[in-house]
Amino acid sequence: MRHEGVPIIDMLKQEEGSILVFSHENPDADTLGSALALYLFLKKKGKKVKVGCKDRVPHFLDFLPHSDEIIELPTPEVFDTGIIVDASGFYRAGTEVKAIKKVRIDHHIGGEFYGIYDYVDPSAPATAYIIYQILKVWDESAIDSQIAECLYAGLATDTGFFKYSNTSAETFQIAKELVEKGADPHRTYMMFSERESLGKMRLISKVLDTLNLYEDGLIAGIIVYDSFFKETGTTYPDSEGLVNFPRSIEGVEVAFALIEKPDEGVWKASLRSKEKVNVANIAQKLGGGGHKYASGCKIKARSTAEALDILLSAIKEELKQEYSQKVQCPA
Repeated sequence: MRHEGVPIIDMLKQEEGSILVFSHENPDADTLGSALALYLFLKKKGKKVKVGCKDRVPHFLDFLPHSDEIIELPTPEVFDTGIIVDASGFYRAGTEVKAIKKVRIDHHIGGEFYGIYDYVDPSAPATAYIIYQILKVWDESAIDSQIAECLYAGLATDTGFFKYSNTSAETFQIAKELVEKGADPHRTYMMFSERESLGKMRLISKVLDTLNLYEDGLIAGIIVYDSFFKETGTTYPDSEGLVNFPRSIEGVEVAFALIEKPDEGVWKASLRSKEKVNVANIAQKLGGGGHKYASGCKIKARSTAEALDILLSAIKEELKQEYSQKVQCPA
């Protein structure tokens, strides 16, 4: 294990006060799986720990062990230590978190740093991978089947069930170890991917009607209007994964889903890249972040047209830089 993980282990072993492990808003499997795994492990170690999230656990993640123990944030309690997982900073909780000591465990590039207890490794395929390394060094025997299930869910989904470019031989090795400890690959896939509602199917139908290509097919995108959720009886979490439809089109290098969020007065943009373009650069220019192949941001705009123009301008700029660099490279 890399030496960066040692300080956080020592700190947590010595912590006698209250601990909050929490996820980013609009949670995915990596943030909730990582948070729950660390929470369950710390409970086994006798720590005074809670696990929290601003948003309700979405249907596609309610199979995670002990997800019913996640408390709703914000809470008036002031914790001795607050640990955000799979996020670029405390602000990604989407609400206030009161903690005397701040810690970040993450695999995103950049973001906020709080001190020597942070463990940020952008080369890791998922935050669940980092959590597993920490727990394995601390006490591998304490990683039971429920902790393994949480970690496997995070690792599997953040690698596209081992299809994305962040999948390596070591990723498979970690998955193997988690399965040996009790994770169930078939159940995880079924619970995550094959429990869609009829409303979600109708939402997909409406969203696909907005599908458009730009820049001679290098860019593809969809728009998810708030009215679509109301008309189909769905909610924002049901937009999870919709960006993969435009991404699957042949010839597309950058895909996006532009999702209306009137409650926040913003449009949420989910960005995906197949290979050549670093969408993290696009997201960062618009105040967001993420990875080379999967990133996101929020856009403040008065209309759909304005939000779309802002997003497309940033994507086109990155495409132009990427292709101009290729042209300038010597043969």
